[in-house]
Amino acid sequence: MIIRQSGMFLQAFVLSLPAVMTVHAETCKTIQFQQGTNSTTIAGIAPPDSVICYTITTAIGQTVDLAVSGSNMVFSVEGLIDAQQKFQFTAEQKSYRINVGQLMRAVAEKPYTLAIFIE
Repeated sequence: MIIRQSGMFLQAFVLSLPAVMTVHAETCKTIQFQQGTNSTTIAGIAPPDSVICYTITTAIGQTVDLAVSGSNMVFSVEGLIDAQQKFQFTAEQKSYRINVGQLMRAVAEKPYTLAIFIE
């Protein structure tokens, strides 16, 4: 019975994560690559009660690789996937919104590194 309740709680939490991330992320930082490069790494601090939002610009058909590192850290790509640590996809639109935050909310801020590679 405890396992079933824990599983139901985790499922409900993960399903509510996109809504929480979208509500709290009001402004997004635009990620711009240095001229001649197709990758970047961003170090940041995730607050305990919201997410950090980024936008990237892509060309349709490009391959996008995303990875986040840090204790308890995940990212979501709006309209595509939720609560991931690594993800690769082929761009079907010109821009994407990426939300980075804590999977299980902690009391304190947590550091993270977001790596983005586009080719």
